[in-house]
Amino acid sequence: MSSSINVNIKNSGKTYPLELQLNDNSLKFKQLIQQITKIPIERQKILLKSGQLNNNDTLISELNLKNNQIIMVLGSPELNLPIPPIFDKIIGKNSKPLFKPIEPIGLENLGNTCYLNSTIQILNNLENLEKKLNETQIIGEIGSNENLIYQLQKILKFLQNPGKLKSIIPEQLITSLRYLYPQFNERDQYGRFKQQDAEEVFSQLLTSLTAVLGDEFIEDFKINFKSTVKNLEDESDVEIKFESDLKLQCHITSQTNFLKNGIENSLNDSTIEKFSSNLNKNCNYQIDKKIVKLPKILTVQFVRFFWKKSTNKKSKILRKVTFPFQLDLNDLLDDQYKDSKIKIRDELRSLEKEKLNEIQDFKKLKKSTVESLEFLNAKNSKYLHKYKEIFPKDLSLGENPSSLYELSAIITHQGSSADSGHYQAFVKDKIDDSKWWRFNDDKVSIVDREKIESLAGGGESDSALILIYKGFGTE
Repeated sequence: MSSSINVNIKNSGKTYPLELQLNDNSLKFKQLIQQITKIPIERQKILLKSGQLNNNDTLISELNLKNNQIIMVLGSPELNLPIPPIFDKIIGKNSKPLFKPIEPIGLENLGNTCYLNSTIQILNNLENLEKKLNETQIIGEIGSNENLIYQLQKILKFLQNPGKLKSIIPEQLITSLRYLYPQFNERDQYGRFKQQDAEEVFSQLLTSLTAVLGDEFIEDFKINFKSTVKNLEDESDVEIKFESDLKLQCHITSQTNFLKNGIENSLNDSTIEKFSSNLNKNCNYQIDKKIVKLPKILTVQFVRFFWKKSTNKKSKILRKVTFPFQLDLNDLLDDQYKDSKIKIRDELRSLEKEKLNEIQDFKKLKKSTVESLEFLNAKNSKYLHKYKEIFPKDLSLGENPSSLYELSAIITHQGSSADSGHYQAFVKDKIDDSKWWRFNDDKVSIVDREKIESLAGGGESDSALILIYKGFGTE
């Protein structure tokens, strides 16, 4: 029995032959139609003898199609629909096909919308989000989570494959955001839209994404904690609680110099007052948090803004707090959870050393830029496969295999107050770890690792506000 079937897609008077694999699902069918007709999946109306095809999970073999059957597809094409390939082909003098990555583009500022532009750029860096959105068909009415994510989906498609676009105007996305979350609709006395907090819009977008994509999506961000609550006046009064969050916070004090210090302070340096039934009075309880599930995608927020009564504004803590390119959280883990994570961490570091040695040997050959990119891309793919081979098979949904993370993206803030200043995004190149992209709204440039190190703060210049770390060796 054949594993494929040939059909003919008819749209606007034109007929397109198409070969379908019987074990593919109907979402793959729609993606193929999108490629040949330029009709986005959300606009397609596929008319079969059994009725309109809506489901994305049905196998092609279950659609009862006949060989060379004509299938009517309704819908208008989108002329600037992105083309699927990640690479542009370049033909060299010897006609050998070479490749170069598509250079990223920015988003235009529509009046204090840099907080949203920078957030979109770091979301665009999340492969799991791209995959989930590609599997989901959404539109929704304005003012709904569905419409907001639909508008985000459209923007991300163009960012991933911009074609000839130089920048994107996110007008429909910002309109949908303001309908759904009115706090982003605030205006000043002159009627201009106010500057907003990038961390707030990041959190709200995650909320809407979870509402649309489901809990499975958000598990990649979720950190689980085991909290031990001890009565400081009664050693027998101990309570164990389990809770979760979508980020770690770095609290900044006059003694905070490093990211890890600030995170540790936020987890282990808090007390609450509550009633003790043993002592029949209010007592102080110390809370000690340990991590019992690490996420694939770790979000760290620098708590730089605080409410200042004298100015009636959210002012900014300007202190310099350095952060690493590679972050190890082993000392923040619960003892029962720690050993397995450290074992995988050590194996990953051994493979990383092997990879870096190969890259150093290649760099001595002083190859062309294109050849170097091809080499790095091949090495990344090779070692990604090697990393996966040592990952445990019993990981929970969205769990990082080790305690090790790599810095992937940053949102920075320039200025002295959350209600003013300017936000930018810095995103690590997907092939070359030494290269970073700076997204200053629609202005995009390349910076090196030294520039990233300078984002630790220490004044009103660019200071890291949100850090996105990805689990080492994960996609």
